[in-house]
Amino acid sequence: MPVIDVAKFDIERLTGLKFEEAAKLLEHVKCEVEEANGERVKIEVTHDRPDHFSAEGLARTLKGIAGVETGLPVIKLGRSPIKLVAGHIEERPYISMAVVRGVRLDDEAVRQLIQLQEKIHETYGRGRRRIAIGYYDVSKIKPPIYYRRISQDDEYTPLGFDKPIKVRDMYQLTEQGRRYSPLINIERPPALVDSAGQIMVVIPVLGSECCKITERTTDVLIDVTGTDPRAVGNALSILIYALLERSGPRQVELVEGGTGYSHEYAKIETDERAVGDLLGVELSRADFTKYVKMARFDYVDGHVVVPPYRINVLSWVDVAEEVAVMIGYNQLPREAPRVMAAGRRHRVEVATQELRKSLLSMGFTEVNNYVLTDDSVGDFCRPARVANPISELYTTVRCSLVPQLVATAAAVKRREVKLFEVGEVVREGRTVRALALLISREGATLTDGLSAIKALCHRLGWSCKFKPLEAAWALPSRAAEVVGDVAGYVAEINPDILIKLRHTTPTVAAELFIHMQS
Repeated sequence: MPVIDVAKFDIERLTGLKFEEAAKLLEHVKCEVEEANGERVKIEVTHDRPDHFSAEGLARTLKGIAGVETGLPVIKLGRSPIKLVAGHIEERPYISMAVVRGVRLDDEAVRQLIQLQEKIHETYGRGRRRIAIGYYDVSKIKPPIYYRRISQDDEYTPLGFDKPIKVRDMYQLTEQGRRYSPLINIERPPALVDSAGQIMVVIPVLGSECCKITERTTDVLIDVTGTDPRAVGNALSILIYALLERSGPRQVELVEGGTGYSHEYAKIETDERAVGDLLGVELSRADFTKYVKMARFDYVDGHVVVPPYRINVLSWVDVAEEVAVMIGYNQLPREAPRVMAAGRRHRVEVATQELRKSLLSMGFTEVNNYVLTDDSVGDFCRPARVANPISELYTTVRCSLVPQLVATAAAVKRREVKLFEVGEVVREGRTVRALALLISREGATLTDGLSAIKALCHRLGWSCKFKPLEAAWALPSRAAEVVGDVAGYVAEINPDILIKLRHTTPTVAAELFIHMQS
C-alpha cells in the first residue's frame, strides 16, 4: 500500500481541524497512521485513491467527513491564453495541459506536490511508462509552448544543476536520466520548449531549472504526457484538484492544443433504497444525500454526480461503498447468518477434490494462478476486461486457465512439464469451475492429451467422448471437443501462440468445465 509523508500543521491548515481530530477520521477514508515522528506523520493510503497521495487530496476528503466543506469541490473553469503546439511523438502521443491560478506555496506545499507527482508516476503511471507529469511556473515561460523532439546535443539546465549541460550528458549524470531515458528515443527525445527556446523538460526524464515551481510561484502550469489518453486526463484531474486546495480564487484555465482536457462530471443513476438494501440499513433520501455530499459528491434527479478526480467510482456499487465509508463500517449492523440446515460440501467441490487426487497420482503438479490476468488470454477465448486495472499484468478476468499454465511452463524451463490447475473462470458472463492440464515436452501430441483425459474420466466414472474441433489457437486438425458427462476440449497449441507466451516446447493442453457435470 502507498505510504505518504505529511506535516501535521499542513493537514491542520488545509482542513481547519486539529490534527488529532483529523486522525480520528482516517478510518472513514480507509487510511491509518503508520508512523508518527514529531511534526511529521506517515499515513498508509489505498491504491485505488491516487487523489490521496498527498496532503491536499486527503484534506479535501477529511473536510467532507467532518462537515467543514461538503459536496462537489468548487472549481472555476476558463480558457488559458497559453497555447500548446503539439507535434507527433510516437512513443508518447498524448499531452494535456492546464493552469491553476492564485496558488499559495511554501516549502511544505512544494514538497507535497512533488510527492503526489512521484507517487502517481510509480503507481498509476507505471514507472512513467504510461504517463509523466510536470509542473512549471507560468511567469517564467514565454508562450506558445511546443511539444517536439530535440537533439541530444542541445543544452539545458536540469533540475538540481547550476549550469547548462548537453542532453546526452544528462542521461549519464542524473539518476532520472539513467532510469528513464530507455523509455524514449534518446537520439531525438521529446521535450517541451517555449518560444524563447528554453527547454522546459525532457519528457519523461527530467525537468529544467528554468521554470521550476518555488515558494514564490502563484500560477502553476501542469502537463501530463503519456500513451493512454484516458490515463492522461485522469492524472490531470487529480493534479488540478490538488492544486485547487492551495488556490484562493480556485481558478483553472485549460490550455488549448495537444490532446486537450475534458472536464466532465460522471453521473451515476443510484437508488438510495438499493444502496440501503446492499448495506443492510434503512436510508432516507435526506440521509443518503448527506452521506453523498460528505463523500464530496452531489445528488441530482436520482443521479450521483462524481467529480473527475474520483477515477475509482464507476457504478452505483462504488457509491454504496462510499456511503458505507461515510457511515463508518463499525456502525453498520451485524447479525449472524440464519442457517436452517447443516452444511455439506457442494458437488463441484467434491468433484474438484477427486480431480486433484487423480491428477497428482498421474504425475501432474498443481499450480494456482490469479483470476486476473493479462491480454494474452484473448487468444484463447473472449475475456471480460477490467474497467480500471491497477496494473497492465491484470487487465482481464480469465476465461481460460490454459494461457497461465503455458506461462508457468515457460518459467519452469524443464525438458518435460506436466501441470494442472483447478480454479474459476468467467465464460459468457458466468463464473464456472474449470480444470486445465498441460503436457509440455519434445514430441508431445494430441494423443498424450487424449490419453490423460480418458484416464481421468475413467478414474472418476465419467462418460467422456471426443469429437473433431477447430480452434484458432490450436494446430489444424489437432484438437478435439470433450462431450458426455463433462464438457471441454483437448488440443495441441499452435507454436505461434506458444512463442507469444515465451514458450518454445511442443505443448498439448486440455480444459474441462466442471459445472457442466450431470
